[in-house]
Amino acid sequence: MWVNRFEPGIHSLRSHVQHYDWGDPDAIPALTAKSNPQKQPWAEMWMGAHPDLPSEIEFDGQWIPLNQVIAKYPQQVLGKRVAQVFHQTLPFLFKVLAAAQPLSIQVHPSKTSAESGFQKENEMGIPLNAFHRNYKDTNHKPEIIAALTPFFGLRGFRPLQEIKVLLNSIPECHFILDDLREGEMNSVQKVYEKLIRLSDVEVHRRLEPIIQRLLEKNSNQAFTKDTPEYWILRSNQCYSQNGMHDRGLFSFFLLNLVKLLPGQAMYLTAGILHAYLEGVGIELMANSNNVLRGGLTTKHVDVDELLKNLTFREGKIDILCPEPKSNESSFQVFNTSSTEFELQKFSSNDASVEINQCANGPEILLPTSLEIHETNKIVTESCQLDLRQGYPILICHGVNYSLKLAPEAQVFRAVVPQVL
Repeated sequence: MWVNRFEPGIHSLRSHVQHYDWGDPDAIPALTAKSNPQKQPWAEMWMGAHPDLPSEIEFDGQWIPLNQVIAKYPQQVLGKRVAQVFHQTLPFLFKVLAAAQPLSIQVHPSKTSAESGFQKENEMGIPLNAFHRNYKDTNHKPEIIAALTPFFGLRGFRPLQEIKVLLNSIPECHFILDDLREGEMNSVQKVYEKLIRLSDVEVHRRLEPIIQRLLEKNSNQAFTKDTPEYWILRSNQCYSQNGMHDRGLFSFFLLNLVKLLPGQAMYLTAGILHAYLEGVGIELMANSNNVLRGGLTTKHVDVDELLKNLTFREGKIDILCPEPKSNESSFQVFNTSSTEFELQKFSSNDASVEINQCANGPEILLPTSLEIHETNKIVTESCQLDLRQGYPILICHGVNYSLKLAPEAQVFRAVVPQVL
C-alpha cells in the first residue's frame, strides 16, 4: 500500500471548495479554468489538512487525504521541528477567498479560548456540525489576506474621535454618545456592547430612518465603495430578513473601512472584529475553522461569546506590502507575528526565470498568474511536475527544488517561519 512506500517529495494537491452563500461564482472557476454552469457560489478554495475539508495528494495513481498522510508520516511531510512543535499537524491552512457580497461581522478566538470553548461544548454534548456550535477545533486563527483584486473589508475599531464624529452625525445614535468619553479605556466597549445587545425591535427602530435617509441620498448621487454608506446599503440588501434590519450594520460606524489594492495585505490576530466585504484574495491562517459572529449572517450569532473574545483597542490599521527576504530568496515576504505561517510572493518580469529553494518544513505553492507554457515546472532530482495556474503543489520538508517559470508569472508560497 502507499503508506509503506511514501517518500518526501513534491506532490500535486487536489483542493476543494466551500460554496458559502457570499461566494463569487466566477473568480475561483476562472483562476482554476473550471466550469461552473450552475453559477454556484465558489467562496473559498481550501489547501491544507484541516479535517473539515482536507486537500488530497496524488500518489501512485490514488488521491489520499493530506491529513491522513501526515498522521501516518508526520516527519516525512512536516520535518522533525514542525512535527514536534505543532503536534504532528500542518500548522497552516491556505485559501483562495472570493467574496461577491459581505461576510459576517466576526472575530477569532485566542488559543486559550478555543481550547476551553471546544472542551466545554464537547462536555455539553453539542455535535461538531450543530448549527449553534461555536468552536470547531482547539486552535486560534490568526490570518492574513493578500488582495488579488481590489479588496474591501472592515478591520478593528476606528480611532475614538472618528467614532464620535460619525455617531454625532446620526440622530438615532445620540443615545450612546455619553458613553464615549475621552481617556476612558472602555468607552468603545460600552458603545459596542450597548448596540449589539439591543433587541431586534430596537435595532430595526434605530436603523430604519438611517437606511431611508441613505437610500434617498443614494438616489440623488450614488455612494462609492470607498464610503461606509455604500456598504451599509449593500449589506442591508443582503441581510435584511423579514423586513428587519441586521444589528451588524452598526459596525460600519465603528470599524475601519479598508481598501486593499492588488499586492497589499492585512493581518488579523485573535480578538479583532472584522468583516470581508468584496474581492478576491489569497488567505493564509493557522489551521482552524473557529469563527464567532456578530451580525450580517444567517449563521449562529452568540453575542456573549463574541464579547468575551473581543479586543477593544481602537486606531488606524496597518496595510502590509511584501518585502525582500534577507536570505536573498527570490520570494518577498508579508511580515507578521505569526509562528504558524508565513506568506510569500514571487512576481517575475518579462523574462523566464529559475528559482532554487530548499523546503525548511512543509510548503504549499500556488501559481495565481501563469501563462500556459511548457517552461512552467517544479523540478527535483528525482521528478518534475507541470505548474498550472490555480493548482497547488505540496513540497515536503527538506526537498531541494527548482521553479522554472515563463515570463509574467506570479506565485504565492505558504511556509512555516524558520524561527519558532
